[in-house]
Order: sequence, then C-alpha cells, then structure tokens
Amino acid sequence: PREGDVATVRTDVEPVRWQPLDPGPVDVPELVFVDGVQQVEAWLNVTPQDDPAPVFGVAFAVGAGAVVADGARARVEEVAVQRVVLTEGGRCLHLPAQGGFAWDVRAGGGGDPGAMAARVAGFRRDLEQAIAERMSAGHRLVVLDGRLSFLRETRHPVIGVVKSHHAMYLQGEHAGVVTALRAGQRTPLFAIGDDRFGWYQRLPNVGDAGWAGVLRGEVSQGFGLAVARRLADVAAAALPRYAGRPHRDPRAPQNMQPIMALEQRLRHRLGDRRLAFRAVRVACAAATLDDAPSGRAPLRVVA
Repeated sequence: PREGDVATVRTDVEPVRWQPLDPGPVDVPELVFVDGVQQVEAWLNVTPQDDPAPVFGVAFAVGAGAVVADGARARVEEVAVQRVVLTEGGRCLHLPAQGGFAWDVRAGGGGDPGAMAARVAGFRRDLEQAIAERMSAGHRLVVLDGRLSFLRETRHPVIGVVKSHHAMYLQGEHAGVVTALRAGQRTPLFAIGDDRFGWYQRLPNVGDAGWAGVLRGEVSQGFGLAVARRLADVAAAALPRYAGRPHRDPRAPQNMQPIMALEQRLRHRLGDRRLAFRAVRVACAAATLDDAPSGRAPLRVVA
C-alpha cells in the first residue's frame, strides 16, 4: 500500500484557521542540503561449483553529500561514495579490484530484483542519514531530500522535503488550501502518524496553479509543536531562494539548486556506469565465493 493509505493524518494540530499562511519574521539559520544518488552497475548470477542453483547478486554504487548555504554562497562540504557487491543468502562474492574500481562485499540480499533494489536504496539512505547526523548542529538547519521515515532521531532538528506527491495526505477543503497557496506560503501543520509533522508550501518560478511548485515538508514530532511551527516558517521563508530553475532542471522548482549541484558532483564521483560494468565483467573472471570448495565461482553477468 501507499504510505498515504496507512498513515493516520490529523489536521487539528496547529491552533490556526486552515488557510494559506505567510511565515512570520524568522531568523534563517545556515542551511545544509543533504542528498544521495545511486546507480546499479551490473546484475550478477553466480553459479557455484558446489551447487547448481545460482546465487543472485548486484554490483552498485551509492553516494551522498552535503551543501552548506548561507545566503549568497553555497559550498559542497562533504561527499561520501561506496561501491558494493551484494549477494543473496549468506555467502559473499569477492571481486578483485579492477580498472580503478574496488567493491565492498555484503551478503543477505533478497533473491529477486525488487528486494535487491530495496537494499541498494537502503545503502544510499544509510549514507544520507550518517551525513545528516554529522552535519546537524544548533546554528544550522539540515534539509534532507526525501522523507524522514528512515532517519534516526538527531540531537538537532532535520527537515525532510518531498518533491513528488504519490500519496495524498489531505482531502477536500484541506487539499483546497494547498492549491490556493502562493509562492512563499505554507499550509498549517498536520500530523502524519505519531512520528512526523508535515506541511505543504509553494515555491516560485512555475506560477500558482494547482500543485505546481508544491513540496511537502516534514519534521519529527519529537521536537514538539513550537519547534515544528518555527521550522515550517523558516522553510517557507528560506527555501524559495533556492528553488530550481525550469530552464536548468526539469524537476524544478522542487529540486533545489544546491541539490541539483550536489547530484552532479556525486554522479561525477560515482564514475561512468559503462566503465564500472566493464570492470565488473573483467573482475568476474577471478571472483571467489565464500565457502566454495575450489575457491572459484564461474559467473554470468546480466546487466
């Protein structure tokens, strides 16, 4: 089921009338935008010599980083990249380094592409989460691209910004408040389950029609209603400055300019997928599988 089908939403949490809200005067802290990327580089079928049943695997790369923005300037402050070979079950596949590529080894993946893809996304989220935790500080506000559902509690607030709207959290007149937003305005807060507060806000550059330029913000309920209201106002006031430009990014304006720049840096750091695939194919000729009697596992690479 979709998240919106299982999360209980309450719209009575902020003691204001349900209508578009202009943020009050706020002190905008230093913003830290955190995001990640991933690329699957080869699907693997491993045929052990001691067992004709193939072992399913995947070679992939994930990256995450942070951009610090303090008004007119933005700088990439942290980048982390991890390249992994993941196999199902309990046996790790070891690929020798090849062509400048080297792989960490992990086991325990599911036995189908969907389960493997979910594990790949999990590796990316783990990197994003670690960076968000490290960058969290009292003089900063960390803006994480995506939902907060997988983020552990941090000492200082982190907000999530969700660009797409596959799950509808508001209905009827409450949804009508979203479509009535102008750039720089937000909805009142609503509770998503028992762990998050959410709000919608509109960004500039694409007009005020319907859901154009609307993103959803999230913050942990653990920080309390007063902090959540302040952070929603900060987001409504500060994020429009960083809205994406449609002539530069088809995901604009919800894909923030610092996020777009960070994604470009991360994809460059991940390297060319075709070269990585070629390196995997060469490395497979000398690959080994845990507990294989001969120490060698013939592989067939499917990409």
